[in-house]
Amino acid sequence: MLNKLAGILSFILFTCLTGCNLPNSTLPTPDLVASQVAALLTNTPAIEINTPITEIEIPTITILPSTETPKPTDTEIPTPQPSLSPSPITLDIPTGSPTWIDTFADGTRFGITSAGYDDGQTKIVVSGNSFVMTSITASGWRGWRLTSQKPNNYYLQANFQTSGCSGSDQYGLVVQAPDYESGNGLYFGVTCDGRYAFQKWSDGTLSNLQSWANDSNIHSGSDQTNMLGILKSGNHYSLYVNNGLITKLEDENFSSPGFFGPFIAGVNTPNFTVELLEISYWLIP
Repeated sequence: MLNKLAGILSFILFTCLTGCNLPNSTLPTPDLVASQVAALLTNTPAIEINTPITEIEIPTITILPSTETPKPTDTEIPTPQPSLSPSPITLDIPTGSPTWIDTFADGTRFGITSAGYDDGQTKIVVSGNSFVMTSITASGWRGWRLTSQKPNNYYLQANFQTSGCSGSDQYGLVVQAPDYESGNGLYFGVTCDGRYAFQKWSDGTLSNLQSWANDSNIHSGSDQTNMLGILKSGNHYSLYVNNGLITKLEDENFSSPGFFGPFIAGVNTPNFTVELLEISYWLIP
């Protein structure tokens, strides 16, 4: 079975289990996935798209006089940028044939039948070798699907094509999901106005590992194609857009192999639609 997460955010919210059809305790057979969509309670803390959850205080370091060489000026070193990954990944994007690939001849690997899926908030069909996701209302409702694949260390890549969209309409990848029920996992999303974030949903709490920020690698606007990539090695993650490295960071949660899949959330545009053209991964050491 496959799960479908939906959460009403101020701009982005995640899931609760109220009113959902949950899979039974039996593990799914290969390529069988679960689905889930649920609205968050109105008192769930909202995350503003442009507002980071936490602020990191950046220390200022000044040059001390040398005991051997006279100090020419009393210059202050520029404020250093914080690093979320003390041991950044050094691996490059893998090449060659992927370990696993889906070009959507059908939707079986994501639990989508020929009838498609429609819960009134998110609609999914597989058509013309594309996994077509539509966010019906511009309410920030986040819908997602998971496969039964659970790679450990990997490079995951997905090619998305947008249609009409604007502003904070967003889409991306869910990784390291430990199960089909909770909605827990890591979310790499991009917006139609050219921003990205890497967020963690864990036990009812949403936090930013990387708050929303602009990046020139993202093709913003309507009718654009963006290839998103996540390189995971242990607890280290490197995020890519269109083969350009945009950030490196670290998170110790969800370290066991987890499920993955795409997500969509319309914030500004009713019937915001994204086509997932292809998704694949390469196993790495």
